[in-house]
Amino acid sequence: MKKILMSLLVLIIAMTMMVSAVAAQELTPFEQMREDSFAGLEGFEAPTNSDMRIGVLMITMANPFWVTYADGAVAMGKELGITVDIQSAPTEGDIGSQLATCESMVAAGYDAMVIYPITENNLIPCIVKANQAGVPIIEPNIISDIKAVEEAGGEILQPKTLDMYMMGVNGAKYIVDRLGPEGGKVAIIEGLSAAPQSMARRDGAKSIFENTPNITLVTSQAGDWDRTISLNAATNIIQANPDIRGFYCANDVMALAVVEAALAAGKKDQIVVVGTDFIEDAKVSIEEGMLDASMAFSPYVWGELSVQMGVMMAEGKPLPTEIPISRLL
Repeated sequence: MKKILMSLLVLIIAMTMMVSAVAAQELTPFEQMREDSFAGLEGFEAPTNSDMRIGVLMITMANPFWVTYADGAVAMGKELGITVDIQSAPTEGDIGSQLATCESMVAAGYDAMVIYPITENNLIPCIVKANQAGVPIIEPNIISDIKAVEEAGGEILQPKTLDMYMMGVNGAKYIVDRLGPEGGKVAIIEGLSAAPQSMARRDGAKSIFENTPNITLVTSQAGDWDRTISLNAATNIIQANPDIRGFYCANDVMALAVVEAALAAGKKDQIVVVGTDFIEDAKVSIEEGMLDASMAFSPYVWGELSVQMGVMMAEGKPLPTEIPISRLL
């Protein structure tokens, strides 16, 4: 009997340890999303060269979205034990400054560069110079006009990571669902007119608004990713359309400006406002019942993945043509 009891005790302890191990392995929603995203980058391994230097050129640190992206990129560099240098333009529309910074980075001789152009053409001269200097260069999404790049004598790898079009689709669908059978007038606040991510989000939203019978798209205007410009645009749109019911915005900075305009007009209760990126200020606004929603993926994880892609480029490894970043639901 004593042996049986001891055996049962050992079995119970073993089962308890197994349950504890399983519980310890449970991932938070963010950790699961991160793991799922990393799984798309087949062939990645931590570099053995601690002297590796990856240069990352973003749009601007003036936008909280890119600050979070940079945090992810820097954190991944520390995790891998390599140097990750972050550079950016002063503002989201300063294409000349971004090009000059890019060319300086090429001259610095990084093992690889990750770039995110402001427009589809502004960094093409830098891409060509990187090719000539033998610096591997990658865009972590499809931005530069690949035909124009090739015509200039350059080449660049553009793995698809984000579906900007679907962000606009999902944002518009949310508004349509909220308005219900009654429908009504809606508007779009775009980002910078020449920015591919802005055009894709705008076109995605348009595809829903223009094909929903009870919805009337009254206008789509550029907010240039700027809060003041977007506030003025939204104010004018509301004045011209006092019965407007919804706004889809290509980022949260502009969406928060629309909320401000709707509040000033005393019409926030009638207007559904949806942004994009889920920055911290947007999260707070949603919690306070102001901004209605934001379409998002994790810019932090995107920054991490971008560095991993840069490492693979530096090591001459092939990259998948598509590396989808999972959304945090």
